[in-house]
Amino acid sequence: MASKQILREIFLAKRQQLSQEEFAQRNKQLRNNLYNHIDLTDVKYLHIFLAMKSQKEVDTWQIMDDIKKDYPAIQFVIPKTKGNGILEHYILNQNCTLKENSWGISEPIAGDQLNPELIDLVLVPLLIFDKQGHRVGYGKGYYDRFLAQAVKAQKVGISLLPPIDKIEFTNTTDVKLDSCVTPDLVYSFS
Repeated sequence: MASKQILREIFLAKRQQLSQEEFAQRNKQLRNNLYNHIDLTDVKYLHIFLAMKSQKEVDTWQIMDDIKKDYPAIQFVIPKTKGNGILEHYILNQNCTLKENSWGISEPIAGDQLNPELIDLVLVPLLIFDKQGHRVGYGKGYYDRFLAQAVKAQKVGISLLPPIDKIEFTNTTDVKLDSCVTPDLVYSFS
Protein backbone atom coordinates (compact mmCIF):
# COMPACT_ATOMS: atom_id res chain seq x y z
CA MET A 1 0.00 0.00 0.00
CA ALA A 2 1.67 3.13 -1.22
CA SER A 3 0.77 6.51 0.24
CA LYS A 4 -0.36 9.29 -2.07
CA GLN A 5 3.03 10.98 -1.70
CA ILE A 6 4.86 7.84 -2.79
CA LEU A 7 2.46 7.45 -5.75
CA ARG A 8 3.16 11.08 -6.71
CA GLU A 9 6.90 10.47 -6.72
CA ILE A 10 6.70 7.19 -8.64
CA PHE A 11 4.36 8.36 -11.38
CA LEU A 12 5.91 11.78 -11.83
CA ALA A 13 9.23 9.96 -12.34
CA LYS A 14 7.61 7.59 -14.86
CA ARG A 15 6.27 10.53 -16.84
CA GLN A 16 9.64 12.29 -16.72
CA GLN A 17 11.32 9.15 -18.11
CA LEU A 18 9.24 9.26 -21.31
CA SER A 19 11.41 10.11 -24.32
CA GLN A 20 10.31 13.15 -26.32
CA GLU A 21 9.19 10.83 -29.13
CA GLU A 22 7.13 8.63 -26.78
CA PHE A 23 5.71 11.71 -25.05
CA ALA A 24 4.57 13.15 -28.41
CA GLN A 25 3.11 9.81 -29.52
CA ARG A 26 1.18 9.33 -26.25
CA ASN A 27 -0.20 12.87 -26.51
CA LYS A 28 -1.39 12.22 -30.05
CA GLN A 29 -3.08 8.92 -29.11
CA LEU A 30 -4.70 10.53 -26.05
CA ARG A 31 -6.09 13.38 -28.19
CA ASN A 32 -7.53 10.85 -30.65
CA ASN A 33 -9.21 8.90 -27.83
CA LEU A 34 -10.55 12.08 -26.25
CA TYR A 35 -11.91 13.31 -29.53
CA ASN A 36 -13.45 9.94 -30.47
CA HIS A 37 -14.97 9.02 -27.10
CA ILE A 38 -16.00 12.22 -25.29
CA ASP A 39 -19.17 13.88 -26.59
CA LEU A 40 -18.56 17.61 -27.04
CA THR A 41 -21.73 18.50 -28.94
CA ASP A 42 -23.55 20.14 -26.01
CA VAL A 43 -20.49 21.61 -24.28
CA LYS A 44 -20.50 25.39 -23.97
CA TYR A 45 -17.79 25.84 -21.30
CA LEU A 46 -14.87 23.39 -21.19
CA HIS A 47 -12.48 23.81 -18.26
CA ILE A 48 -8.92 22.87 -19.13
CA PHE A 49 -5.65 23.25 -17.28
CA LEU A 50 -2.60 24.74 -18.95
CA ALA A 51 0.17 22.15 -18.78
CA MET A 52 3.41 22.41 -16.86
CA LYS A 53 5.88 21.49 -19.59
CA SER A 54 8.61 20.79 -17.02
CA GLN A 55 6.40 18.02 -15.55
CA LYS A 56 5.54 16.48 -18.95
CA GLU A 57 1.84 17.03 -18.44
CA VAL A 58 -0.59 16.32 -21.28
CA ASP A 59 -0.27 18.93 -24.07
CA THR A 60 -3.55 20.77 -23.46
CA TRP A 61 -2.73 23.53 -25.98
CA GLN A 62 -2.90 20.92 -28.76
CA ILE A 63 -6.17 19.56 -27.35
CA MET A 64 -7.67 23.06 -27.53
CA ASP A 65 -6.41 23.54 -31.09
CA ASP A 66 -8.02 20.25 -32.15
CA ILE A 67 -11.35 21.02 -30.48
CA LYS A 68 -11.54 24.57 -31.90
CA LYS A 69 -11.50 23.19 -35.45
CA ASP A 70 -14.77 21.25 -35.10
CA TYR A 71 -16.39 23.00 -32.13
CA PRO A 72 -15.68 26.72 -32.52
CA ALA A 73 -18.53 27.65 -30.16
CA ILE A 74 -16.90 25.92 -27.17
CA GLN A 75 -15.38 28.42 -24.76
CA PHE A 76 -12.31 27.29 -22.87
CA VAL A 77 -12.06 28.13 -19.20
CA ILE A 78 -8.70 28.05 -17.42
CA PRO A 79 -7.80 28.11 -13.72
CA LYS A 80 -5.88 30.56 -11.60
CA THR A 81 -4.64 29.50 -8.17
CA LYS A 82 -5.28 31.64 -5.14
CA GLY A 83 -3.16 31.42 -2.01
CA ASN A 84 -5.97 29.86 0.04
CA GLY A 85 -6.26 26.63 -1.99
CA ILE A 86 -9.04 27.96 -4.20
CA LEU A 87 -9.14 28.18 -7.98
CA GLU A 88 -10.62 31.08 -9.91
CA HIS A 89 -11.84 30.41 -13.44
CA TYR A 90 -11.33 32.63 -16.48
CA ILE A 91 -12.63 32.37 -20.03
CA LEU A 92 -9.68 32.07 -22.40
CA ASN A 93 -10.56 34.87 -24.83
CA GLN A 94 -9.17 38.19 -26.07
CA ASN A 95 -9.71 39.73 -22.59
CA CYS A 96 -7.56 37.09 -20.90
CA THR A 97 -3.97 38.03 -20.12
CA LEU A 98 -1.62 35.20 -19.11
CA LYS A 99 1.52 35.20 -16.99
CA GLU A 100 3.65 32.29 -15.81
CA ASN A 101 3.39 31.63 -12.06
CA SER A 102 6.10 30.30 -9.72
CA TRP A 103 5.26 26.67 -10.69
CA GLY A 104 5.78 27.40 -14.39
CA ILE A 105 2.06 27.40 -15.20
CA SER A 106 0.54 30.11 -17.39
CA GLU A 107 -2.30 31.70 -15.45
CA PRO A 108 -4.73 34.54 -16.09
CA ILE A 109 -3.85 37.84 -14.45
CA ALA A 110 -6.84 39.62 -16.01
CA GLY A 111 -9.95 38.61 -17.89
CA ASP A 112 -13.56 37.45 -17.66
CA GLN A 113 -14.24 35.18 -14.68
CA LEU A 114 -16.81 32.36 -14.81
CA ASN A 115 -18.83 30.71 -12.05
CA PRO A 116 -17.82 27.01 -11.80
CA GLU A 117 -21.49 26.00 -11.75
CA LEU A 118 -21.71 26.97 -15.46
CA ILE A 119 -18.95 24.60 -16.57
CA ASP A 120 -20.08 21.59 -18.64
CA LEU A 121 -16.87 19.57 -18.86
CA VAL A 122 -13.63 19.60 -16.87
CA LEU A 123 -10.44 18.01 -18.17
CA VAL A 124 -8.78 17.12 -14.87
CA PRO A 125 -5.00 16.98 -14.36
CA LEU A 126 -3.55 14.06 -12.46
CA LEU A 127 -0.42 12.07 -11.81
CA ILE A 128 -2.14 8.68 -11.55
CA PHE A 129 -5.66 7.28 -11.26
CA ASP A 130 -7.19 3.95 -10.31
CA LYS A 131 -9.82 1.70 -11.85
CA GLN A 132 -12.50 3.12 -9.52
CA GLY A 133 -12.04 6.73 -10.68
CA HIS A 134 -9.92 8.06 -7.82
CA ARG A 135 -6.98 10.26 -8.76
CA VAL A 136 -3.79 11.55 -7.22
CA GLY A 137 -2.77 15.08 -8.16
CA TYR A 138 -0.02 17.25 -6.77
CA GLY A 139 -1.49 17.23 -3.26
CA LYS A 140 -2.80 20.75 -2.72
CA GLY A 141 -6.51 19.87 -3.07
CA TYR A 142 -7.27 22.65 -5.56
CA TYR A 143 -9.14 20.41 -7.97
CA ASP A 144 -11.13 18.50 -5.34
CA ARG A 145 -12.46 21.78 -3.97
CA PHE A 146 -13.22 23.06 -7.47
CA LEU A 147 -14.86 19.82 -8.68
CA ALA A 148 -17.18 19.84 -5.66
CA GLN A 149 -18.43 23.25 -6.91
CA ALA A 150 -18.73 22.26 -10.58
CA VAL A 151 -21.82 20.20 -9.85
CA LYS A 152 -23.12 19.73 -13.41
CA ALA A 153 -19.73 19.27 -15.05
CA GLN A 154 -18.58 15.99 -16.50
CA LYS A 155 -15.23 15.22 -14.83
CA VAL A 156 -12.78 13.68 -17.30
CA GLY A 157 -9.23 12.88 -16.26
CA ILE A 158 -6.48 12.86 -18.86
CA SER A 159 -3.43 10.69 -18.25
CA LEU A 160 -0.44 9.64 -20.30
CA LEU A 161 -0.11 6.55 -18.10
CA PRO A 162 -2.52 3.63 -17.46
CA PRO A 163 -4.34 3.24 -14.11
CA ILE A 164 -3.26 1.30 -11.09
CA ASP A 165 -5.71 -1.16 -9.53
CA LYS A 166 -6.53 0.84 -6.42
CA ILE A 167 -5.48 4.00 -4.61
CA GLU A 168 -5.65 2.97 -0.96
CA PHE A 169 -5.63 6.31 0.82
CA THR A 170 -8.69 8.21 -0.36
CA ASN A 171 -10.44 10.95 1.60
CA THR A 172 -14.10 11.89 1.84
CA THR A 173 -13.18 15.20 0.16
CA ASP A 174 -11.71 13.45 -2.90
CA VAL A 175 -13.97 13.88 -5.93
CA LYS A 176 -14.07 10.87 -8.26
CA LEU A 177 -13.74 11.16 -12.01
CA ASP A 178 -16.60 10.24 -14.35
CA SER A 179 -14.07 8.90 -16.84
CA CYS A 180 -10.40 9.06 -17.73
CA VAL A 181 -8.81 9.20 -21.17
CA THR A 182 -5.41 7.60 -21.75
CA PRO A 183 -3.44 6.94 -24.95
CA ASP A 184 -4.70 3.35 -25.00
CA LEU A 185 -8.21 3.36 -23.48
CA VAL A 186 -11.02 5.46 -22.11
CA TYR A 187 -12.10 4.31 -18.65
CA SER A 188 -15.65 5.01 -17.47
CA PHE A 189 -16.54 5.15 -13.78
CA SER A 190 -20.13 6.39 -13.71
